[in-house]
Amino acid sequence: MLKPIIALAVALIATGAAAAPRPTGEARLQAMLAGRTAGTPTNCVSLAPSMDSTKIEGVGMVYRRGRTLYVNRFVNGCPSLNSFNGIVTRTPSTQLCRGDIARVVDFTTGIEGGSCVLGDFTPYEKAK
Repeated sequence: MLKPIIALAVALIATGAAAAPRPTGEARLQAMLAGRTAGTPTNCVSLAPSMDSTKIEGVGMVYRRGRTLYVNRFVNGCPSLNSFNGIVTRTPSTQLCRGDIARVVDFTTGIEGGSCVLGDFTPYEKAK
């Protein structure tokens, strides 16, 4: 019984069927934005306790406030941001703004691994 299972596992690995490819950051972002329309980009967004954030590897960040998603594409990208780390921002105000620095941090070790610069915030809303 064990031999057929091993043979099947080897066949799946050899054909690449064992691991489905992970969608790219851009594909994940497009899936999040499906059915939404872009508004006029803004330089800053107000930070609020009710605002959630999602990192999009290789692209930027998505901030959700109510029904609106604000997409921030990092200036010149952020190659050090991956699935194993996140960003930390510090701001002297109650807003995140274009040009603010986002530090890339491994949350397991606390070690910084570079930084990224925030770009414009583009709001996306669902059609009513």
